Amino acid sequence: MAGTMSRIAASGLGVLLLFGAGGGIASPPVDFKAAQARDANIATLRRLLDQPEGQIDLARAKVAIDHMVDPTVDMDGTLRQVDQWVAKIRSRFPPGATNKAKADVLVSTLYEPGPWNDRRPFGYDYADPYGRDIRKSLLSTYLATRKGQCVVMPTFVALLGQKLGLPMTLTTVPYHLVVKYGDEEQGAWTNLDATSGLFHDDSGYEQALNISPVALKNEIFLRPYSQRESVALFAIAVLAPHYLKKGQPEEALQVLDLILAVNPKDTVAMTLKANAYGLLVDQRFRSKYPKADHIPVAEQAEFETYNSQIVAWRTKAEELGWREWTKADWDKYLKHFNNEKAKDQGGT
Repeated sequence: MAGTMSRIAASGLGVLLLFGAGGGIASPPVDFKAAQARDANIATLRRLLDQPEGQIDLARAKVAIDHMVDPTVDMDGTLRQVDQWVAKIRSRFPPGATNKAKADVLVSTLYEPGPWNDRRPFGYDYADPYGRDIRKSLLSTYLATRKGQCVVMPTFVALLGQKLGLPMTLTTVPYHLVVKYGDEEQGAWTNLDATSGLFHDDSGYEQALNISPVALKNEIFLRPYSQRESVALFAIAVLAPHYLKKGQPEEALQVLDLILAVNPKDTVAMTLKANAYGLLVDQRFRSKYPKADHIPVAEQAEFETYNSQIVAWRTKAEELGWREWTKADWDKYLKHFNNEKAKDQGGT
């Protein structure tokens, strides 16, 4: 442990958002009112995740978690808007429509300009290439701006699908969320990419995103999520990174432990746990001791524990098939992003 302070870098990348720690090194000052609110948030999340499978209102769960991130979110107002969109979509269903026809209507109602959306279709937000702004993943923000990215766009489609009785849920691929759709004609699951409104089979994502055979075998990607796993996904998308960005790793770890209890294969949660322990190293050691051998003997065990947790959680994610994108991967993504932005005249 002698020499320069060691800290294993922990990537917080996940589903295209950069779920980085983002907070300062120093611990934030104690705010007892805020601490009570965080405790209440953890208790609420636990209740949401403890609901019986098949009885969860995903829209209500999503808005409740968004409210934890931003207490100004109007929960009832946001849910009313969701119900209004459900009514608009349902009113456009042709008589005797199949589920596939209904899914197509859902997509066209959101993404094709017409009287059903006041000629203001939902579209992709090109202002934030790496999805760093958590507020843009809040459902209330998306409904107000009608601009979103690969977290909130598929989430909204899945919420609408549930309320319309369609066989829809969520799944993940590297750095991206996808709507999983039970295609009655094919008798199998297919994928709806909500950022484009197009359907793709699994092989398209496997090839385009270089998903390894190990990841497929361990089902960390492209597996249809249960309702409880979807609620956990809402928390991994906004609540855990929110606490990390605010420099509150203990709260983030509580959230991540609840998520992993529901979905033990959530590799994003694993990498965020590594991030949280890295932030603890920053706050409790790097901010006070420039070198590891300056750490008092009484604190060395804690320091070693945090560093071992960083390594352990990243290793577990990698063993399941998670792979951190390289600079070349990100360059390829950014090139694609800029090409799509150039094609879309509505891009900003």
